[in-house]
Amino acid sequence: MFNYFLQVMIFLGGAALLIFSVEKFVGNLVRTSYTYGISAFILAVIFAGMDFENWGFGISAVLKGVPDIALGSAIGSAMFLMGAAIVIGGFITPFDSKTPRDYLLLMIMSPVMLLLFLLDGMLTRIDGVIILFIFALILLYLVRRERTSKRARLRDEEVEEAAEELGKTSEKKWIYPTLMIIFLIGIVIGAELSVRGAKELVQNLGLSGTIFGMTIVGLVMSLEEVLLVVEPVRKGEVSVATGNIVGSLIFFSLGNIGLLAAIRGFSISESVLTFYWPVMFATILLVGVFLVRGKIGRAEAIILAGIYLAYWVISYGFL
Repeated sequence: MFNYFLQVMIFLGGAALLIFSVEKFVGNLVRTSYTYGISAFILAVIFAGMDFENWGFGISAVLKGVPDIALGSAIGSAMFLMGAAIVIGGFITPFDSKTPRDYLLLMIMSPVMLLLFLLDGMLTRIDGVIILFIFALILLYLVRRERTSKRARLRDEEVEEAAEELGKTSEKKWIYPTLMIIFLIGIVIGAELSVRGAKELVQNLGLSGTIFGMTIVGLVMSLEEVLLVVEPVRKGEVSVATGNIVGSLIFFSLGNIGLLAAIRGFSISESVLTFYWPVMFATILLVGVFLVRGKIGRAEAIILAGIYLAYWVISYGFL
């Protein structure tokens, strides 16, 4: 019993260190970029949707030979975003949205493009490179689209905070890149610990790595998504929330999984094709329909919450 408790603590402690280090790393990266004159807008687009702790965890998991947990983390995080973060936002403060339809089309088509590479039951390094290339093209489109738009929709609060802090501080320029290196080390250590704890739990409890990744890991790695959706909505910055939703779902579908496959190819469990991908796609499609209609309210939240609850029940009761 103590051994299981220790493994849980290693997993959660490593995840906490990973998430904390990623947050601090990104903040100092933004500050470094401001200090050395890199475009704040481009930074906003890049950091609005990318979930770097998922990348850190996934890379470590793939290198340790548990790619099913890594893949599960990506899809599980997408499900948590839709089934918890959007749900809480819709319940607390129902919000209207005017998300550009081309953004929503890219969001809906991202898992479809991923499916083309999953059908043979294997993700190779070549597949990973191609998926990353597709993700880069989408990112480039969003950057170009935003540059010509009157209203920037993909903003990152950390960019604005960094600008304010840089205007008030007289710290030397070298501090920010130094802190980046320190927190990068924290990311590596946190990812190592969390993957080690997850791997031991899966082996000792006889769990499926895919199911564990799709549920527990995805939930833990994406807890901050609740705040990234709820806080902007509560403050009336709906475009920030919807930008994070669209960017994150594209990232989880393509950018995250593409990088994992590019590092080391791996096989796909049958449940990914028969259950997890279909549920993820159907939920993304439903979110897209809600956003096209322009409203996420309590009725929509109840529907998404019901899907997410069923997702957990089926994962642990039938798979």
